[in-house]
Amino acid sequence: MVAGGSLPSGSVPLPRLRFLIDTNVFIAVEPYSGATEPKLIPAARLVRLVAENGHRLFVHPATVDDLAEGKDATRLAQQIAEFGKYSTLEESPITEALIAKAGASPEGSNNHRDLRLLAALHAHAANYLITEDLGLTKRARRAGLADAVLSIAEAVALLESLLPREFEPPPQVERIAAYTLNPDQPIFTSLRSSYDGFDEWLAKVQADSDNRSCLIIRHGDDYAALGLLKDETDCDYDFNQPVLKITTFKVGEDYSGAKYGELLLKAIFKIARHNRVATTYVEVFDQHSLLISLFEDFGFAQTKHRTSRGEFVLAKSFIPADAERLSDLEYHRRFGPPAIRASRAFLVPIEPKWHEQLFPDSPLSKVYTAVQPTLPGMSQRPHPWGNALRKAYLTMSRIRKLRPGDTLLFYRSRDTSAVDAVGVVEDTLRSQDPGEILTFVGRRTVYTPSDIATMCRSAPPLAILFRQDRFIDPAWQVGELNERRVVKGWPQSITEVSHEEGLKWVRSQLAE
Repeated sequence: MVAGGSLPSGSVPLPRLRFLIDTNVFIAVEPYSGATEPKLIPAARLVRLVAENGHRLFVHPATVDDLAEGKDATRLAQQIAEFGKYSTLEESPITEALIAKAGASPEGSNNHRDLRLLAALHAHAANYLITEDLGLTKRARRAGLADAVLSIAEAVALLESLLPREFEPPPQVERIAAYTLNPDQPIFTSLRSSYDGFDEWLAKVQADSDNRSCLIIRHGDDYAALGLLKDETDCDYDFNQPVLKITTFKVGEDYSGAKYGELLLKAIFKIARHNRVATTYVEVFDQHSLLISLFEDFGFAQTKHRTSRGEFVLAKSFIPADAERLSDLEYHRRFGPPAIRASRAFLVPIEPKWHEQLFPDSPLSKVYTAVQPTLPGMSQRPHPWGNALRKAYLTMSRIRKLRPGDTLLFYRSRDTSAVDAVGVVEDTLRSQDPGEILTFVGRRTVYTPSDIATMCRSAPPLAILFRQDRFIDPAWQVGELNERRVVKGWPQSITEVSHEEGLKWVRSQLAE
């Protein structure tokens, strides 16, 4: 559902692990009679991480026997009841090989109950045993099972390390759960008039919030733009998997000049890369010609498919195919961002004040914006040229080598002396006519008409239209650039990476 105006899980599934907890961990997770156990907070996080990520938590009959040693009958009854919330492992044989390493213990003793837990681990009934018992840990080490025994903190750290890096949208784009959408927002008015049963569909989306995600751009209390996404594991079309469907893409009518459409696409492409998506697609009616043009401008192509309602199906692949016949610019447009060949590369010095406006979502801009206080009445809302994927840069450089498809490495001068933004040249124009320059760059440059007129008085400036490809984090420092023979010294003007060794290093760093 697209108008003119759960994040996917990715192609690499997380491992599903089986954890066995011993008595002390069970007690930490299930405190008795309101008494808070010292390990309750990390233990609670452990249980949540296990549940949220499809792992399994087990208890063992030896733990029941351990609990039965207590003299408080009421407490025992409560713990046995809570024991039922967990899956229970069956007993594993205590083999001679295990006894030879871990030692024997009298049946019924506490040490024998520990041996029963180690037997389960030795038999691979669980991937890990979680315990705070130092004696049990030492015995597991003697048995050669040390790597499979974790403390609560170690188990939490392991589970967190398996999580994908959190997706961070660009500035202004907010990621919210679909169930928190406000159906009374004005942005939904035109959608209701265009699509029968819209409210029923939206309720279905909210009910399926775990498998969908929503990106919004706010302006005050209103939604200025909205993107709804769905990870399609059962896609009806013959697209390369994994597939991300853009189910709703809408920019409010009052915000058409802010480049919010490109800003939403920027976030969607970032999600696609983050989750290793192979194909993203959208269904759109042919009367939305401007929207179709926007999608096609960023690599979506009409497919052979049409929906039952007559919508076109536009798809974009992130897996390069038949790339040899494509120019460097077309390669980027079709399969990126990010997608770059770097057949030729140029360093472009840019002052911090322009860098922060042109690239408000870059790692360096975010750092420096965060440490600078905002003056009363001053807004930090990015400008249209900061929202856009297609940008413009003006320079007085006399360079004449730039051509479409060239790679631009934006070098933030003065405060950081580092490269953290990468672009691809789309077109260039050198002119001393301010009107011609303004028409060429549109609303994609940080420079005002007055700035451009001033630049044109002395000599014809060079206007560069380019497409933002990616950010580099951590940024490439000037020392490293010199060491890698990317550049000599401190670049003062646009400089080609002419040394083959330096260009080879740039390509290797930007390789997908």
